[in-house]
This record gives sequence, structure tokens and C-alpha cells, in this order.
Amino acid sequence: MAVKRQEDKLGRKLTKKEVAHVVHQSRPKKLKGVSDEQVRDQQLGEIGFFEKRTLRQVVAAADGKPKAFAQYVRPDDALAHGLAHVFERRSVAPQHKILEAALIKGCGQLNLGRLKDNLAADDKLVRVGSEFSTREILSKELYLIRAVNAGVEAVAPFVHRYEPAARLGLDQRKALAHVLTSPDRFTGFRGLAGSGKSTALVELAGIIRREGFKPLFCAPTASAADTLRKDGMDAMTLQRLHGSLAAGGKLSPGVVIVLDEAGAVGLDDMVKLFELARRDDCRVVLSGDTGQHSSVPRGDALRIIEQYSAYRFGELTTIRRQKPEAFRQVVELAAAKQTDKAFAKLVELGAVSEMANDDGQLYQRAADAYVSATKQGKSALLVSPTWAEIDAVTEKVRETLKAGGVISPQDESVAVFDSLSWTVAQKKSVREFEPGQRLRFVRHTRRFERGETVEVVATMETGLRVRRDDGTEVDFIPASAAASFDVGESRELKVSIGDWLLLQANHGKEFINGERVQVKTIRDGRIALADGRTMPAGFNTFTHGYAVTSHSSQGKTVDEVLLVASSKSFAAVNREQFYVSISRGRERVHIFTDDSELLARRVAASHDRKAAIELQALRDDLAKLGFNRKEQEKNSPPPSTAARQYRPARHFRVTRLSPIQKLAQIVEDVRRWLGLEHTATVAKEQAEKAEATEAMKPAETISPAVKETPRVRPNIKLNVPPPRRSRGIGI
Repeated sequence: MAVKRQEDKLGRKLTKKEVAHVVHQSRPKKLKGVSDEQVRDQQLGEIGFFEKRTLRQVVAAADGKPKAFAQYVRPDDALAHGLAHVFERRSVAPQHKILEAALIKGCGQLNLGRLKDNLAADDKLVRVGSEFSTREILSKELYLIRAVNAGVEAVAPFVHRYEPAARLGLDQRKALAHVLTSPDRFTGFRGLAGSGKSTALVELAGIIRREGFKPLFCAPTASAADTLRKDGMDAMTLQRLHGSLAAGGKLSPGVVIVLDEAGAVGLDDMVKLFELARRDDCRVVLSGDTGQHSSVPRGDALRIIEQYSAYRFGELTTIRRQKPEAFRQVVELAAAKQTDKAFAKLVELGAVSEMANDDGQLYQRAADAYVSATKQGKSALLVSPTWAEIDAVTEKVRETLKAGGVISPQDESVAVFDSLSWTVAQKKSVREFEPGQRLRFVRHTRRFERGETVEVVATMETGLRVRRDDGTEVDFIPASAAASFDVGESRELKVSIGDWLLLQANHGKEFINGERVQVKTIRDGRIALADGRTMPAGFNTFTHGYAVTSHSSQGKTVDEVLLVASSKSFAAVNREQFYVSISRGRERVHIFTDDSELLARRVAASHDRKAAIELQALRDDLAKLGFNRKEQEKNSPPPSTAARQYRPARHFRVTRLSPIQKLAQIVEDVRRWLGLEHTATVAKEQAEKAEATEAMKPAETISPAVKETPRVRPNIKLNVPPPRRSRGIGI
């Protein structure tokens, strides 16, 4: 900020030496003559309660005496824990992250050098430099690619002619024409935020039902499935779909699985879906936007499919949500991953407010903007990158609402559950638990009901002692049902009549995770809502609903969105967070920050996770075979309302291998990286597919310019420019 103020004053950019001088002059002065005790007090004041408690425990235990561990942890067990913990939510991880988790598991018992040796010798891993993935993850990524490639031209189109409704936009007609006339088993469309995806899905459902097919709509979250139901589509969660067929059930003939919010589906769930579709001979239509937040579990499945397979899809490119033209242009820039230009446009429009935040004045300004919007009868949402900042903004909002008589000045304390977001590996490790923590069961088990919350009373050698609400205590082995519960802490939440709350868990079909509800009355700890419902007894997973993270805001639409991001939360700001946040509003977006210059740089940083197939050595080997990352065509041809839109003819490599030669090299490549033996059946299937593709005549309408592209026979060298498009990884 100091640098920017000086540049504005001088009317020019500062030199490097001038920047250094300004920074030196403006940074806080060093404290002189301060005692050690004062330094310690200041440092302790910067850490939280739980960090202080842990620090005190470490100090108390550091008495210089040998320790007898309650449970001996072998290096192999610690490493298995580290791998399970790290690879639950990412496909590629640096070595130090794996070692860190392993050392925590066997704290004080392990030798780092031996751990590194064991990690290097593990043949279940794929290593490139200091980055690791697993053969299982790589196999699943390649399975998705193979499944898509094998499904090209594998089914009959839904319709051969499509007459689009006049009410649809040009891009909606093109996207629907592609899906409805596609002969691919796996197809779909990419829908940018606010581009009218729901309208396209409703139209799609009506047409495929008319043609005798049965659409089965599903989504990765309960809130996304609820949104589909509100649009008139009978939908379920992807988890429920998998669960209903887990006992060997099959989908009936003619079912078309339509997966909404596909960009938020992880690798493992997408593999299960593709296996189901191939087993029951179903078609799959994917709808999603890889520019928004990806899944919490590992693997950006949709991005892998789009970039590395022969997946063909339509696009919804016209943003319809934002009403003002200037606002819509900002969102279009963000959707095109030009977030730096989008931010600059907001600055130009005066939609970025920069001010100091020493006494919380930044949060107060944002709170005033929120209250002003709601007084005008508009829906508004505050979005912030971290929960710490959300709590600070919420406090200012509630103070302002109380002063204005909008909510009751009288608070009621309600005990709520705050999730710690542990992985399954953490929940299996008894030494991770502490007395006072809470376990909330998300699935029914032999001893606990779904939705029940219990308190950890004590930790034992292999299990926990927990206390129910009625005071009874039972012993519980967490490793026996680690996927059935969540770990968190209890805190007191101040709630007033008129407050808005954000639900953070599902409770049956009536209460949906991510839903905002308003408090009408509070009696004996029971909360009655303004819409007539009453919160169930024991349902304690909610917080205030004025400000949310961008993850929680995804899928919501309001009149005004107010993004609050101080320098304290910049570490959580990225391109995807910024795009999702600003695209929630219809009429207006405004940003509040204490350092707009640094925030402008943060919004340009991507949070994309690396896939196993993107490990550099593997990418290099695949590139030698001609399987490069695919880029979506920028300029699509005009749509045809009479038939399926055409796709430009694919370019061929300078030296094209015969199908058998290509297959041999691919099999060798996969064998080398995965250590897998392909059976003769698989090889034969792929060879037949390659030959069929070679002789296949394009089914789509082709323009005269494309028809002039010469047919290329195997082993004929042509003097053509390098390919601009990939054929996908043809494995």
C-alpha cells in the first residue's frame, strides 16, 4: 500500500531502490528494550487456544526422561498412514508431505533416513523427482481416458435431427445439438457460471424422455441435487446412486445418467460411475465447469477427461446471470481465466474499496454494505476466503443489525459442532484424538445412529471412550468405522431471533447442507424457523449465515455479492476462489481489501491440482507418442439446427503409426509405468477399436473446407504442420 501511495503521489513507477527505501521506512519499527517475557507474551498472543494447549503439553512432557510409548509404531505402518492421509485428497504429493504425516503417526519413534529409504523402495508408488503418486491413482486416471476413448462412436444418437426451441440462446442450441446427436457413450457440455445450464438440462430431459430414454439425474452434493429438484428434475446424490446399486443391482435399459456439477466429482467416484455405465450399457452426460472449485477428494476427474481423452462436448458460453453489461464482462474475463484483467476492470469500475483494517474498519464497511442491500429488499451474500475472517465480518454484521432492530439484542447460546475435516487415516489413529472432542456420525453404525453426536472422554491403547447425551459411556474403536463419523469440537454460538443461519450438514431430505435459514423463535434450545420448520433436536451442525466461503457459495445466486479479503486471508485466495465468489451476484459485486495491489496478484494464482499423468517424466513419454494435452477450440463453427453440429477434422501427426504399432508402444508405456500385464483380450479389443476408428467415416455434417482435408493412410509421411489438437491418450 505504501508503495502504491508513493507512486500515485509521484505519478510514476518507483525504481527497485526506491521501493526498498519505501518498504524500509514504512515497516513497523523494531521493539527495543523489550524483555524476554514481553516477547513471549506477544508471541503467545498470536497463536490460538488449541495451539497453546498443545505447546503446554509438549513442555510438560519434555522432562529429559526416556518415554515408554503406549503403542509402538513400525516405519511401514507410519508410512502406510502417511500415504493414506496425503493421497485421500490429492493425486500427486511432494515427498515432505508424506514424511510429515508418517512422522506425526510415529512421533518420537522413527528414523527419518529409514523412512526415506522405505518410501523410495515402495513399488506401489510412482516417483518423479521429489513428487509421488500411486500406481492405483495412475491406473484410475488412465481407465477414465480409455473408457472415454472406447466410447467414441459407440452408441446411436438420441436423435438424428434436432429442432431447438426458439427461447434458447445460440450457445444453448449448439450445446444441446451436440449432446442429442452425439454417437459417444460419454458426452456432455461445459456450463460457465450463470450461463443457463439449468435451462439446458430441463430441455435435455424433455427431449430424451420423448425419445424413449430414462434420464437419471445425480449430483455430487445434496445441495446440488436439491437445486436440480427445484428445477423440476428428480435427482439424487452420486453417493446414493452408488449405494443403491452396491448390492448388485442394475440400471434398467435406456437409462441415461446425467451428472450435474461434474467438476466437483473426485477420481474414485467418477471411475465408479464409468464402470457402472459400461457394465449396464448406459450413456453418461456430464455437465460442469472445471474453472470453479474442484472436489475435496483426490483427482480432478472432469479436467483429466477434458484435457487428455477424446471427450467431445458442447459449451454454454453466454453468461446470463449478471444483468449490468460491465459486470457481465468482468465475470466473462474471470471465466476465461483472465482474473488479473477481471480484477483490473473492477478497479476501473470503482468496485474495489481499499482501506486499513487496524481496528476492523474494513469489516465494518463490508457489514454496512450488506445491511444497506438487505434494507433495499435485495438478497446479498458476504464471501471471504477463511473462517477466521468470516467470524470477524459476521460479528460486525450482527452488531449493526442489532443496533438497527433487525435482530433481537438478546442472544441465546447454542452448542454447535465445528468439523476439523480429518481424513479417514487420521480418524483411524487413536493418538490423534483428545478428550473433549466430538464425534458426529454421518452414517448408521451398529452402536450409533446417523446424526448422533458423542464426546470423547478418554483415549485408550486401541480405542476411545465416548459419552452420549444421556450420560452413558461406551468404548469405541474408531478404525472400525472411520468413514462413518466426522471429528470436531463443540463451541457456543450466539443466536438471536431474526438471525440467518447456514446449515453445514444434511438431515434427511428436509434440511440440506449449504441451505440458509432464518430464526423465528428459540425455546428450550429448540430453534423454530421463519419458513415454519423446526430444527431437529440434536442437529447442531450450523453457523451464522451472513458470510460464507467461496466453496459454500458455489451454486448460490444473489442480487449483490460482497467479497471481503484482507491481507490476513490472502494465502487462501486463488483464481478459482475469485471466479466463484464474484459470479454469485446478479446485479453487483464489490470487493473490500486492505491491499488491492497484492490481492490483484493473488487472484491470478491457480489452485489446480496435478494429476498423476501430469508427472513430468510420464508427460514426456506420452508426448513422444503424440498424446499431448488437448486444448478446446476457441472458435467453434456455427450450429446446425437440422443436425448435430460438426467438429473440425482432426489433424494427423507428421509420422503416423499404424494401429498395431501405436498399440504396441502404448502397451509398453503403460506396462513400464504401472507394472501391469495387459491380457491378450484387452490388446485385441484396443487393436480392433483402432482399426475401426481408422476406417470410420465421420458421421457429422462437414463443411466444404474440411472435406478437402486428404485422407491419410498409415505409414505415409506428410509435410503438414504439427497438430493443434490431441487425439487424446489412446490407451
